[in-house]
Amino acid sequence: MVVVMEPDAPEAAIEAVIGYLVEAGFDVHRSSGQTRTILGVVGDVTQDDVAVMRELDGVAEVVRVSEPFTLASRRFRQESTVVEGPWGRIGAGRPWVAIEPVGLSLIDDNGPPSAELGYEVAAGRPFDAAVSRLGNPPESVGALTCLALQPGAVRGGPIVFVERVPSWGANAWIGAAEQELQHRERSVVLLEAGGEYPNGARTLEVAAIARAKIRTHLPIVVDVPTIAQRARYCAAVACAAVGAGADGIILRVWAGRQGVLPRVAATLSWAEAMELAERVRAVGQAAWR
Repeated sequence: MVVVMEPDAPEAAIEAVIGYLVEAGFDVHRSSGQTRTILGVVGDVTQDDVAVMRELDGVAEVVRVSEPFTLASRRFRQESTVVEGPWGRIGAGRPWVAIEPVGLSLIDDNGPPSAELGYEVAAGRPFDAAVSRLGNPPESVGALTCLALQPGAVRGGPIVFVERVPSWGANAWIGAAEQELQHRERSVVLLEAGGEYPNGARTLEVAAIARAKIRTHLPIVVDVPTIAQRARYCAAVACAAVGAGADGIILRVWAGRQGVLPRVAATLSWAEAMELAERVRAVGQAAWR
């Protein structure tokens, strides 16, 4: 259920409504905008509950949500969520670009990356953050904050990436994000890793991105190397993802010594990744006007 308060509803009326809902056993999530406050109500809502809610002071509208999620729905929050921190801003109207570094020297299997990088790494030049698939990821790569892609990582970090299983539609994907939002501990970002053919090849699901963008306020990031599977396809996948409305992309980048070939597929050179990051931002600027 979604409770929409009147634009001029005083704070006392809003708190009274929240107090009533909490006492009735509902879980309430408040979203306050510039003009009005919306309350997302999680629980077994009956028609009688809706009727009573409409009688409370300051309540403009009560909507029973038929879809299986409320916290992640645009019915609850119409404005797109921006997830921001030292890793940059995801969902802020500018493509967010993160790198998955490959080839860094580690002190041990679970240790932090070596500080002796063969290039200057600085946030926003041209990348916003780094990501890791390790169970115990480093906290940073050079000057870039490192985020864990795996939900069960030892250092889970401030963001949980909810990956779409290839067989999932938009509803199942957003529903999984809904479960994470109920914990209220970390920000949630949807991760698109593509559909899968019987032979193991992946495909960018543009329709899944489009449907999710309409139905949820959560930002969407595309895992380019997982979908592309080869370095030669990364540029096409990355540009298509941003053109379809994705808020950000992940690029796999070689960060080891020069002259050494990467042993992981879909790995770009540092120069290739820099060029692609600029191209992706140009696509975003043109597509999101």
